[in-house]
Amino acid sequence: MARAPSPTVLAVALALGASLSAGVSWGRFGSADLPPPPVAPPVPAPAAPPAPPTGPQPAPPTAPTPPTSSALSLGVFRLAPSPVVDADTLKLDEPRESVRVMGVDAEEVFHKADEREAAARDFAAYAKAKRGDAPRPRKYGTPAGEAAKAFTVAWFAGVTEVRLELDEPGRDRDGFGRRLAHVFAVKDGREQLFAEVLLRAGWAPYFVKYGRSPRYDARFRAAQAAARAEKLGIWGDAVAHYPDYDERLAWWEGRALQVDAWDADVKGPTPPPNPIRLGVPAETARLATLLGQRVTLFASLDRLVTDREPRRLLFVDAPNRPFTVVVPDPTVWAALDLPAIEARFARVSGIVSEYRGRLQVVLSKAEDLSTR
Repeated sequence: MARAPSPTVLAVALALGASLSAGVSWGRFGSADLPPPPVAPPVPAPAAPPAPPTGPQPAPPTAPTPPTSSALSLGVFRLAPSPVVDADTLKLDEPRESVRVMGVDAEEVFHKADEREAAARDFAAYAKAKRGDAPRPRKYGTPAGEAAKAFTVAWFAGVTEVRLELDEPGRDRDGFGRRLAHVFAVKDGREQLFAEVLLRAGWAPYFVKYGRSPRYDARFRAAQAAARAEKLGIWGDAVAHYPDYDERLAWWEGRALQVDAWDADVKGPTPPPNPIRLGVPAETARLATLLGQRVTLFASLDRLVTDREPRRLLFVDAPNRPFTVVVPDPTVWAALDLPAIEARFARVSGIVSEYRGRLQVVLSKAEDLSTR
């Protein structure tokens, strides 16, 4: 059971849950819900990999740790009996849910026996086949993902509870409904930030695809730099790993710079009209109050709908309920830079409309969408 949070913490947690449960709606050109693609059930691995070396402990912080306010502290929670899903996902005992560790994106574990066998037979050929003709790096099971999980299992051995923190108030889940949190645990007699541990050991890169950590950016960058300098984990050659980290990190950094620019514009002297960052419940809840008004959305693409008219851009918003930007004019659609929209964040300007209880924005001009 979680330790009882303070009244302030409880109020914040209840507010966050309420904002998450608020749905969005379709607009005039909307259609029936589009369910997410099915996910194949994982296939148990034939054998557990040997535990990798534990690596060095995290370096001392390079910047002071920001204080934790009551709005950022979620409390202390008991871990499930076997808490490690993979290197960046842990299971809680109560509430019975998983926590995505903020600040890291470890490689995937194998979910299919034939993939494990193909990687063992010829990893370079396996990685090339997994990438295929995709324009950007993809995620797939690797020996490094297995080693990262083994490291995490070993590190959490004997740990029964964790303390969770947010990066910012109101951002406790992503647009897919996963709980996001910084995870702290007492290990070797002191409380440690697990993402920093994983970075310092070289079993994950600093994940900035959706923006930097406002609170621990300096610590995470320092931990990754130290691991790279010592060629630990994914930065060395001892275990097979993604071959495209230079490309992967450059892609993430470009998106992080977009988040930086958005935050600066929103806080600047001339912010965009009614700025809304989709996927953040505290912000998207405001859309219902802006019906008929012009808004500026900052959003990450979930998928394109091109097999029916009018064509639509679906952006990550609430779990299984992407926000729709409708493009009724074929000439506007033809003018859009779809590869850039798929790779980067987009700023979309338009009037909020409603159809069958769901909100949307209609894109009437190509100039109203930017990926700068």
